Amino acid sequence: MQKKRFALAVIVIAATACAIPPLPEPRPSHWAKLIEADSNFYQVDDQLFRSEQMLSEDINLLKSQNIHAIINLRYFNRDENEEQLNNKNFTLINHPLKTWAVTPEQLAKILLEIDNQQKLGKKVLVHCYHGSDRTGIVIAMYRIIQQNWTIEQAKQEMLQGGYGYHSIWQNLINLLTKEKVNQVHKIYLQLKNNNNNNNN
Repeated sequence: MQKKRFALAVIVIAATACAIPPLPEPRPSHWAKLIEADSNFYQVDDQLFRSEQMLSEDINLLKSQNIHAIINLRYFNRDENEEQLNNKNFTLINHPLKTWAVTPEQLAKILLEIDNQQKLGKKVLVHCYHGSDRTGIVIAMYRIIQQNWTIEQAKQEMLQGGYGYHSIWQNLINLLTKEKVNQVHKIYLQLKNNNNNNNN
């Protein structure tokens, strides 16, 4: 029975690996640029970065990129930033996501948080545990809503950008439809308007 289960697991893993297209060559220049492979650390644009969970030994790396705000998407063990990166140079923000249950409202709130921090002149790092799936869908929505990428362009970078996307999370790809993107955009604009009214 164990051998059968092992064989089935191998088949599932192989099928999953085949489901993701290979990286395009050469890598599109407008995709996020690799800074440090061991940390899955990339620069998305002048003010936004993405990575896996950073550790205390990564503090100098973060400082070298002038990052001052860190948005943590981890749901479990999300206090690890306080343990690893408890440093007065960083604003630590938790926006916990369950990978299997990400909603348009959650994505809109995170986009607004990125926007708010950037308006304060802070460069922002978004991360989860692997820096692949939850981080991937947030960056994809950022590309679409903030940078006017098409859904297909954002999806291609998410899946083929070399960030380690796990195709088991089909629910994340299901968020990259016109209907869902419009939901995120509408909620984002409502939250932004409320935020502006509260600050007046």
